[in-house]
Amino acid sequence: MNIRNKHKELRKNGTFNHNANMVSAEIFSSSLFFDPHDIIQVKYEMLRAVEKDHLDVSSASAEFGFSRVSFYLIKKEFDSNGIAGLLPKKRGPKGSRKLNAEDIEYARNLAGKYTKPQIVILLRDERGVEISRRTLERQLATKKNF
Repeated sequence: MNIRNKHKELRKNGTFNHNANMVSAEIFSSSLFFDPHDIIQVKYEMLRAVEKDHLDVSSASAEFGFSRVSFYLIKKEFDSNGIAGLLPKKRGPKGSRKLNAEDIEYARNLAGKYTKPQIVILLRDERGVEISRRTLERQLATKKNF
């Protein structure tokens, strides 16, 4: 695979390091195997440099393009989850912000008896929850809300 295709794949799967220019570690400039655009490889090599090469955290963080705080967060994720902990986390809300679990269950129980616009009105009048019909549709369509 050529480097252009590799970078395209890294972008597609969310592991492209947009701060590759911040990586100054020699290992990434001395070999084509080590790609500063591969965020998982960069994180792993930073952790390895501290653990095996006994590089101090401040120096390693700077050489691999991270802050000291980021180093400790990356290490914590790696210690807890192994290589999978190096994968970037999905950004944005992780669940419903407008409805709690009880509201969703209430709406699900009404779904067979009432139309969606009627359920939106019942949620507003009986539970004090203001949502749109589309938000209700999304919540009823998902299996996991939290």
